[in-house]
Amino acid sequence: MEDIYKDLKKKHDLPDFDLLDRYFEISTMEDEPFMLRGIRNKIADKIDFMQKILDDLLHPESSFSSYTEAGVFSDKDRDEMILLYKRVMFFKRFSTELSFDDSDDQNAKFINMFMEEWMKLSTALLSFIRKLKESWQNEITKKELVRYLG
Repeated sequence: MEDIYKDLKKKHDLPDFDLLDRYFEISTMEDEPFMLRGIRNKIADKIDFMQKILDDLLHPESSFSSYTEAGVFSDKDRDEMILLYKRVMFFKRFSTELSFDDSDDQNAKFINMFMEEWMKLSTALLSFIRKLKESWQNEITKKELVRYLG
């Protein structure tokens, strides 16, 4: 698989195989005749995961965890989340578009564009996730429970 990727990498100036594998586990793909499409789909899985996290934070459902976690963030945090959400959704829709208008050139363009932003996107999301994790170390007040239930 890495040998097939080497040719594609050279042709499309793609990121290193190891980098993509580290973040998107592309080595778990079968020996695909449409390798770049498969890589795009692996990235799209991560994008879907990122979107779900942001959706839960920006528009909490009626679960106790969503309700509790939504209160952790300031208006400034939410503004930053919205900007992050917009970038995530751009890539989600770009991937969806390629599901209907697929080519190696377009998949390579998607992969390269996404990887240019990957570290910024993942770092920003990670800071929110860490804040969520830390929030569960704080005591939940009776007032918060009553507001949730009432």
